[in-house]
Amino acid sequence: LLLFFVLLALFNIPVLRGSWCHSMVFMPGAVESGEWWRLLTHPFVHVSWYHLLLDGVAFLALYHSLVEASVFRRLLYVLAAGAGSLLVSWVAAPGISTSGLCGLSGMAHGLMAVSALESVAGHPPGSTEHRIGLIGFMLVVGKAAVEAINGRMFFTFLHFGLMGDPVAVAHAGGVVGGLFAMLLLRLRPRRLPA
Repeated sequence: LLLFFVLLALFNIPVLRGSWCHSMVFMPGAVESGEWWRLLTHPFVHVSWYHLLLDGVAFLALYHSLVEASVFRRLLYVLAAGAGSLLVSWVAAPGISTSGLCGLSGMAHGLMAVSALESVAGHPPGSTEHRIGLIGFMLVVGKAAVEAINGRMFFTFLHFGLMGDPVAVAHAGGVVGGLFAMLLLRLRPRRLPA
């Protein structure tokens, strides 16, 4: 958690001056020209303090709330949600070639789906926690699907022009990536201690 907090702080120092870290945003042309670091840095870059506040708080809270104790598995969820968000955006949102892609919201949506399923799996059917997990899962998947289909984010009226150019499919990609990682880890048996 501290690592993510430090990365967010470092990559968003320019936000304090009313700017942002353009050279770290994912731009397909720049990556194809050899600026490979953008593949890793783009989620930590935000275009305004408001964008950073929304994404950063959601991501850090969701990461912290994961039931999974293994740091390896937690990081796999984060990396898979980030990869899914990036890949789906790269394929389905041609506008990122000019406006770019940055922010943690795709990863946060992936972690939200994982967290909801952890609640479902960790509680008996019919319990309040189980039902909340199911409702949460349906809401995040439904929200991401509707955004991907209609090409618009929910609650854009709350962005106040401070969110840059949102990429609607990024959330769906994060959900798909997070769920893919969870499925892979469920199929792979845990090793028993020696």
